[in-house]
Parts: sequence; C-alpha cells; structure tokens
Amino acid sequence: MKLNRPSILFRWLLALVCCSVAVALAIRTSQGVKTIPAQNSVALVNAASYDRTVAPGSIAAAFGANLTNQPLEVATSLPLPTTLAGVTVKINGVAAPLFFASAAQVNLQVPNGVNPGAANIEVFNSGSTTPVATGTVTVAEAAPGVFTLDQSGRNQTIAQNADFSPNADFDRVPGSRPEVTGSFVTIYATGAGRTSPLVPDGQPSPSSPLAVPDGATTVTVGGVPAQVLFSGLTPGFVGLWQISFVLPASLPTNLATPLRVELKGRQSSETTLAVVNRNEFGSVTGLVVNAVTGAPLTGANLALQPTGGGRARATTTDGQGHYNFLVIAPGGYTLSATAAGFIAATQGATVAGGQQFIAPPLALTPPLTDGQYRVVLVWKSELDLDAHLTGPIANARYHVWWNGENDLATPVTAQFDRDDKTGAGPETVTFTAQATGAYRFSVQNYTDRDRDSAARLAQSGAVVRVYRGNQQITSLTAPSGGGTLWKVFEIVNGQLQVVNQLSDEPDPSRIKIAF
Repeated sequence: MKLNRPSILFRWLLALVCCSVAVALAIRTSQGVKTIPAQNSVALVNAASYDRTVAPGSIAAAFGANLTNQPLEVATSLPLPTTLAGVTVKINGVAAPLFFASAAQVNLQVPNGVNPGAANIEVFNSGSTTPVATGTVTVAEAAPGVFTLDQSGRNQTIAQNADFSPNADFDRVPGSRPEVTGSFVTIYATGAGRTSPLVPDGQPSPSSPLAVPDGATTVTVGGVPAQVLFSGLTPGFVGLWQISFVLPASLPTNLATPLRVELKGRQSSETTLAVVNRNEFGSVTGLVVNAVTGAPLTGANLALQPTGGGRARATTTDGQGHYNFLVIAPGGYTLSATAAGFIAATQGATVAGGQQFIAPPLALTPPLTDGQYRVVLVWKSELDLDAHLTGPIANARYHVWWNGENDLATPVTAQFDRDDKTGAGPETVTFTAQATGAYRFSVQNYTDRDRDSAARLAQSGAVVRVYRGNQQITSLTAPSGGGTLWKVFEIVNGQLQVVNQLSDEPDPSRIKIAF
C-alpha cells in the first residue's frame, strides 16, 4: 500500500509528541505521571502512554525537578542534539537525543544501544560530571504506546482515516469524522523497538528502505483482529511509529471502539477509535463546475444540511472539482454549493445506509445582468441529453440548440453557451426575455430519440436550474414516466410557468414546433 504520510492537521497533532525540522514537541505537563519524582530523582515514561516501560529507539518523557536553570529549549533541526538548555540525559551511559528540555521535563529518544532490562538514568546540567537527577527505568524489546488526542494515552487515538481526515467524533477536531468498517486507518504510536534497518539515534526515519519492527505487529479493534497493512517508522520523524490497518467489517457503530496494539508479547494500553458500520451510513459525492465553461471549480464550498434540521456537514472541492461527504446518516438532505464570483446552487440528496449517492454536477454560474436568464441542465447518467430554447423573433420563432447556437438577432439575445458531449452536463443557455412573447425550454433524450415512451430521461436524475440576475429562481427535476422530450417550463409575458411534462419527439429540429 502507499504509505500514509501525516497531513498538515496531523503535523499539528503530532507536534504534541515529537519534533522534526518543521515540527517541535509541545510540552506535556506532569499530569500524566502517576507519581511525581522526589527531589534529585527522575522518572522516565513512554511519551504516548505514560507507562513506565520504554523500548530502544522510542520517544520517552523524563520528569523531574530543577533539571535546568535555563529557559526551555526545543530542537530545531535534525539529527536531534544530545544537549538542550544545558541538559544532557544518559541512559546506561549513552547520551539520548533530545526533542526539548525544561526545568521539569525532558523529552528524548531512548538510544538504540540500550539493552532490555533495568537501565540507569542520569541527568547532567551545564557540562557537569555529577548528575543533577538520577533514576531507573525498565527497557523492553518493544513497549507499544499509542498517542491520543487528550494526551492521556487512554482515550481517542491520534489517527487518520483513509481520506486523510482525522479520526474522531464529528468535528471534535477540525474536519474529523468516524471511519467506516472495511476502510483502513493509520494510527501513531511509539515503542516499536529496534527496526530493520536500524535508524541511527536522533536521525529521521528513511523513506527507502522503510524501517520496520523486527517482529509481527498485531492490532485488535473492538476485540476483533484487524488486517495490518503497514507497521513501521514514519519517514522524516524520529522514533514515531505508524500502523495502518483495516477496520473489521463485523464491528458495530461505536465512537469509542477499544483499540490495542501488540508487538513481541507486549500490549499497549487500551485507547479508542471512532468507528461506524458501513451498512448503517451512506455517502454523497459529486462534482462542482463552471456552468458556462464546464471547467471544474477548485475550492468551492459544499454544505449538506439534513432536511429535518440538525448539524450541517461541510467540505470543499479538490483540484478536479470533486467533493465527498462520508459517513452520512440515512435520510433527506439539501446540498448547496458556493464559490467566489458565482451564484449559489442547491439540490436535494437522499442517502441510504451502505449506499453512495452520486449527485448530478453542481454547475455554478457567474451573476447575470438585470433581465437576463440562464438555464443550466445537468444529469447523472451517460445519456446524451440536449437543451433546447425557443423564443419569439420578428414574425417567427428562433430555436437555440446544439445545431443553432444563437437566435441570429443583432445584437444576439439568446446564446447556446455549452453543449455537453461526454454525459452529465452541464448544457447551458443564456437569453434575455422581452416583456411580451413566450420562451420555452425543453430537454431531449437524443440517445433514445427514436424510442417512443423511453423511460431513461425520467431516470437520468436530470435537473434544470433557472437563474435570473444574481439568483437562482427555480430548480426542476425530470418527472416520472416515459418520453424522449421533457417540456420543462415557459416564460410568458415575463412570468415563469412550470410545465414539467414528458412526450416524444424524434427530430430535434422540430422541437420548436412540438413545444
């Protein structure tokens, strides 16, 4: 699998636990240590779990008093230094790389050369040969500790979902959500012990070859064994262990599902993950484009609001204009899209458990001038649907469509902006309506034009949005039934009237006669 690198948000979260060139370790308080060390003594614990057993190469926290009389100092480059704020820490005589040092706490990497068993800790200050604090710690081949959001080592795990969003209850941290069963998550831990290849003390882990533990990693979620996809040190970080695994399909929905990691016979303390069962929730996905050009809109804002009230979900489009709402409870929703310089658009969405709702493209239009209309057609299926507008001109009627792109007037008052030839739209027509006369808009199923009463137009998810000036004035969906021509609406003497009827017309050039 492709290695899951921490996202920008996770770099902020991981600032709680480790340091690299761009990420400094945030100070942990001594709240997590169950016994405050006596004067001139130091206690060393796993930096993730606060357990009093550590492993070679892992991230650990040393707590004491008066460890330095200098201000706190944080490592700002790699490899990590062995002295910060005048403090040096030795474990069994080997100087430990330091993330940061303060009077009450020093975070460090346990040197790889420290062997399992009881180890002596010595803290030196300002080059003195006499330690200012001493202590002992148990070193094991592995000592799994999982990092948590509240820094307790016991609750919600710091984890990424398959789409790189944070795993947690909805919006507990910005953009967080539970992950569905059958998908994979990546958690962050320490205590993997010596790896292959062995990474030199204080150095960032390599990306090639990846540094992996010398034993098999086991993960259980909700008491069920999970398939481990990757277990190894995170490239670019010191001592940080990441584990990617698949959430078992049988897990029930539980926003605090128990999680344990085991390596070389040692188990982590229990932490939790936010998990939902795939069959109980659905998703909404789609595309936001420019209605006039068809180009995808990057960074458009999407909101999904339950029709019965409740908290809206929000997201933005990616570089290709796509968006995804994952883990959505079944029910009806209003989907809206906004972007700078465009009129907002809305449409309905119905979500079913275990299903993906693929929305028709949300085609946003720039504002229009007063008295100007724009009609935008989109749909979900791969049918070739065509937009048709007819209107009055002199003593006849014009027909604007893919084979007649304007009304031939001077100046032009009706223009076929975009003909979609790939399926799903948008097809867009812009026109100015006179105070009198009838303007009629229809949609033809060109693919099935010779099949009377064909039902695929009605089943296509076709949506027509009508804009005037700087607002959307109506949105219409294809009615049920059979027919290859959807007579959508007409504007008569300046008043929009919904028609919304299906009939048949095989010849697109005759639509101005049929409607």
